[in-house]
Amino acid sequence: MSTIGQNAGFHRKLAAVAGATALLVGGGIATASTASAGPSCPTGYHCAFEGGIGTAVHTYYNSDPDFTDDVFSSGRGVNDNMWSASNSSSGGYESHYYYDVNYGGGLVFCVNPGSSVNSDRLTDDGVDGNHYGQRDEASSLLMRPSTTVSCF
Repeated sequence: MSTIGQNAGFHRKLAAVAGATALLVGGGIATASTASAGPSCPTGYHCAFEGGIGTAVHTYYNSDPDFTDDVFSSGRGVNDNMWSASNSSSGGYESHYYYDVNYGGGLVFCVNPGSSVNSDRLTDDGVDGNHYGQRDEASSLLMRPSTTVSCF
């Protein structure tokens, strides 16, 4: 075989490898999921607000089984003082807020990726201070992959 024939074969193989690589890279870019941005919450985070969306905030990157030591940007404690929430998950996780620490006491509410719930959509506390409402109730946050639970 001549040198020209060997070079042509090499160039065809190189072109095939380059083409396959381009398809893989291009396919990866085309199928990569984008972050779901909720209002007033940095990408990749789940945000709890002291009042309405955009007020004093505490951000969560991972689940937190106990809000006892968490504080809003205002300095006030998060535990049983949250009125609104926003979900800017970059991994498609729902924000599930629970009445008690360690995800106990039942689900207060949950927020879908890219969504939020403002204080005017959450119910106020019951007359005797028990778990009747949704505002001023959350004590833990569990991030869950997509579920069948109806979330905000």
